[in-house]
Amino acid sequence: MDRIVVPGVPLRARVGVTAEERKAPQDIVVGLVLYLDLRRAGTTDDLANTIDYDAACATATRVVGSRPYHLIEAIAEEVAGIVLDEYDVAAVDVRVEKPGALRARGVPFAAVEIHRTRDG
Repeated sequence: MDRIVVPGVPLRARVGVTAEERKAPQDIVVGLVLYLDLRRAGTTDDLANTIDYDAACATATRVVGSRPYHLIEAIAEEVAGIVLDEYDVAAVDVRVEKPGALRARGVPFAAVEIHRTRDG
């Protein structure tokens, strides 16, 4: 299966287990891999035959800003579901990184990665 890869969209999200953590937006990074057949787009050179990756980034931005979250797992799940609903893709990988999660331990970020398919 062919893929469109958007490795990291820098966003701000209200995310954290405690209310204090969710008070102010924090930096996160959302990565997307969209699985679809790209042959037609490659032979026609027509955007109508592929996924507009800027639109997919806008979708992730909309989801992340829609509400506060306790977990980055929930952000990943919601982004994946909406991408599958709104775009003609067979599957999607979503990676959500939280750079500040383990800063005190000297760890650059914590992340979750999920893979979801149209057929469940």
